[in-house]
Amino acid sequence: MDAALTPIIGQQGVVALLRRSLLLSASKHTRLAGTYERVQVTADLIGLKTVLIEQSEADALFFGEVLLITFYTLLASLIGRSLTAQLLHNVWEPSLSDTPSQENSP
Repeated sequence: MDAALTPIIGQQGVVALLRRSLLLSASKHTRLAGTYERVQVTADLIGLKTVLIEQSEADALFFGEVLLITFYTLLASLIGRSLTAQLLHNVWEPSLSDTPSQENSP
């Protein structure tokens, strides 16, 4: 998302959207309130990565899912769903180099 949005709204804009998304996520899900307080969002996202690594797998997945949905919804409310979908199209599609799980050999 950073690579898709930075050329358009700049690094500061991406960080601001992420911070707002974190705040909205924490306000909707009290389970994330403590996590929000510990995250220091910067352009390099190290604070967010650090907090996610410290979580259990289930909590990290929940946190990530809520954050991504909130970010997408926030961006769509600002620029519209169609433009948001166009800008983040490649983010939501799996990479062509990814092997579907049923094709993995043991």
